Amino acid sequence: MTTSASDASRLLDLLWERYASEVPFARTFVTLSGGHFRNDHVAFRTLARPEGGIALFSRVFERLGWKPAGAYTFPDAHLSAIYLSHPDGLPRVFLSELKQEELSPRARELLAALPVDPPPPEDVEALAAWFTAPRPPDEAALLELEKETQYGAWLLAFGRKVNHFTGAVDDVEAWQRRMREAGVPMKADIEGAPGTSLRQTATHAA
Repeated sequence: MTTSASDASRLLDLLWERYASEVPFARTFVTLSGGHFRNDHVAFRTLARPEGGIALFSRVFERLGWKPAGAYTFPDAHLSAIYLSHPDGLPRVFLSELKQEELSPRARELLAALPVDPPPPEDVEALAAWFTAPRPPDEAALLELEKETQYGAWLLAFGRKVNHFTGAVDDVEAWQRRMREAGVPMKADIEGAPGTSLRQTATHAA
């Protein structure tokens, strides 16, 4: 494994450790899987702005060996997104950004409270700490912004933190049942037809 791949793997491990320590559903998944987590992909949300957004985050991961592999747009949600793959077979990275210029003036005003992203450090331990939340936002502002963009409200609350990890499993239906039986609120739908390359479900946001 190359140095960049080793650093990349270490970064994912550090991010997962923090995520799993903060998200009870993730800990339940690990317990049900016998203590092992097989990561399919990790996702981050960003705000499109100068020196930020996908352009900033993608440089972080490209430096560690990931390469752009696809792009998407979600007009109704005012989002653009890309995903990156790693030549050493590490989990994919999904990056999305909110196009604030398409939002109302009031929404843009509320999003202005989100601190500007500082330059990401090169040291892996410091880089893991870079993926952090801002100071807790004003609750009234958060609830007001959420009426127009849930994505924007999430950014205001959680900033650069990981949005989600996705466990790779052999049988989505079976895992959906197991999680429900363990008391985890799961989405009713499973996205993607059986046998296709993308078939997934998720927990309900806590």
